[in-house]
Amino acid sequence: MQLTKLTMLGYINRIIILVPFFVFGNVQDTIQTIDLENVVVKSTKINTIQKQAPLSVTLKSFSEDKNFSSQSSFSDFIKNTPGVFTTSSNNFSQDMRISIRGFGARSAFGIRGIKLIVDGIPETTPDGQSQLDNLPLGLISNIEILRGPNANLYGNSSGGVISINTLSDPDEKYYRTSGIFGAYQYQSIQRTRVLNWKTSNLIIHYDKRKSNGYRDQSNYKSTILNLKYINELNQKSKIIWQINYTDSPYAFDPGGLKLSEVEDNRRQARKNNIDYDTYEKVKHLKTGVSWNYKKSENSFFDSYFFYQKRDFYSKLPFNFGGVIEIDRDYYGFGTKFTRNKNFDNRNNSFVIGIDHLSQSDDRKRFKNNFGLKGDVTLSQMENFDTTGLYILNQTTFNTGFLFRYGIRYDINSIGIDSNNKINLDKINPSLGLSYTINSSDNLFFSFGTSFETPTLNELSNNPDGSGFNKDLNSNNAVNYEVGWRKSLTNITFEAVAYITNSDNEILPYEIEQFPGKNFYRNVGSTLRKGVELSSTLSFDRGFFSLNYTLSKNRFKDFVLNGTDLSDNLIPGIPSQMLDLELLLKLSKNNTLILTNRLIGERYADNLNETLIGSYNIFNVKYSKGILKNSEFSIGVNNLFNQEFYDNIRINAFGKRYYEPAPKRNFYFGLNFSF
Repeated sequence: MQLTKLTMLGYINRIIILVPFFVFGNVQDTIQTIDLENVVVKSTKINTIQKQAPLSVTLKSFSEDKNFSSQSSFSDFIKNTPGVFTTSSNNFSQDMRISIRGFGARSAFGIRGIKLIVDGIPETTPDGQSQLDNLPLGLISNIEILRGPNANLYGNSSGGVISINTLSDPDEKYYRTSGIFGAYQYQSIQRTRVLNWKTSNLIIHYDKRKSNGYRDQSNYKSTILNLKYINELNQKSKIIWQINYTDSPYAFDPGGLKLSEVEDNRRQARKNNIDYDTYEKVKHLKTGVSWNYKKSENSFFDSYFFYQKRDFYSKLPFNFGGVIEIDRDYYGFGTKFTRNKNFDNRNNSFVIGIDHLSQSDDRKRFKNNFGLKGDVTLSQMENFDTTGLYILNQTTFNTGFLFRYGIRYDINSIGIDSNNKINLDKINPSLGLSYTINSSDNLFFSFGTSFETPTLNELSNNPDGSGFNKDLNSNNAVNYEVGWRKSLTNITFEAVAYITNSDNEILPYEIEQFPGKNFYRNVGSTLRKGVELSSTLSFDRGFFSLNYTLSKNRFKDFVLNGTDLSDNLIPGIPSQMLDLELLLKLSKNNTLILTNRLIGERYADNLNETLIGSYNIFNVKYSKGILKNSEFSIGVNNLFNQEFYDNIRINAFGKRYYEPAPKRNFYFGLNFSF
């Protein structure tokens, strides 16, 4: 059933009803009030005070005593951010999807077009894919989100950047265990042990989750073990070593439904997905080392090395090539040198660095004989190697001006079975300018570019069956933005307007012979433009925040099978988003939270024939401290029992676009530490 758009009057009435009883707030009560005068962002490669940053960046910080709170999805951490849209948080086989200003919206599964960094080490594969199934949610300390193209900083798939930092340098030894239990037999158990020594500490984190899922054939199970060791070698040198192991033995996929099927039974799975027993299983191993060296008061080296191995098995809802096995190995290393120098009227920071990443996929496909693995249909070795060289310079003048510029050159080599090699090299410049008008106001302008190569998975999905689609080219984007930030004692405000032009945009599609299998093509040029507003009001007993995005994302030049689709809207990207949140401390040990998210209309297809209606969701959470270091919480998701869609499968054959989301559901959680 297609959703109808809420009238503004009805929306206001609901707010009026709720205001006396609730406060608008984040799903988690871990967000701290931040003094922008002192906040430094690091994801920009040069440490910069946030209010002076010459680009759009959002910082979310989580208090140390609460950063082990159980979270069901990474979406809970980032969804209250302008320009950021998350879907598929309930289909664990497809993994959660994230788009920033529309980049990443095309993804059929996982994350595309966005660079994911964890503790300074790339989580995104060299070819541009990201999954979140191995992320230790209970250890997240803070997140920096760069909105818009930033390939100058991170290379491939940098239409947006999410930099995650996990807990480091805890003050004391402790043990913490937490659990959350909810509808559809959802369970999450997390345990964390912190060991401290004189110059080092060890953080051990265990996370076990399972659920039967809202829809038929959507159950999953996952176990994560994460170790993090931090050692202050001396006053000048620090080393951090991490290892992460993830085992997900099953995550079933209920598939997309037709509208008539949703109206008949929104919780059912697609029949083909049942017949072909569609699911995936994953084993993932990651280890990485980072090293920070202070050569002098003004000179620094930062280096990293990592290795990851991912064994992936999946069944898809069709016969030929419907069983996939991928043995993936990828590694990388990088280093950057920073030099700071102070002059009479300015401060200058210079950075030069190099990143090298390498990926190897042993891909096999087999027939899916109604859930049984059959004969081999494809077997090939796929390789992706990339090396990036970059230079950045930032000068801060005593007059209030900050000027930043840089350039990056990426060498990208893609090969299949040591043959069929292609090169997709790119040069990406950037420019930024900010001006501090007074103690509370700052203006900024930025110019940036990005590129997004096709992933190995996308290149291997060729309708002619060759296993290597050489016709796919990189997507290239150019972004311009202007912004204004205002910071007072208890109020912060930011307004940003942007225009992004791109060519060779990559979008998925399906064909009649393989319904349920995604193929990919370039669709010409596109134009994205929008306005992003965010504001936070803090007070003694909590805070209130508002985030709003208004955007128009359309094709500029796109002809499909003789049909001119120029001026059509790009599917999968909502026209507007509104997040309201207010956290209220009722007393020392009692917290009440309400979140409200309004998502505007969006199309499901390139032809703009199917419009997905808007939806408006309220969530409520109450937390109470029950012992010295313990907490009980209870919550309601989708308070008003709205019917909406967890995900829309873009351009799905047979109009099987719809993945229904859960209706009203309840959960409770416990958190103990000693």
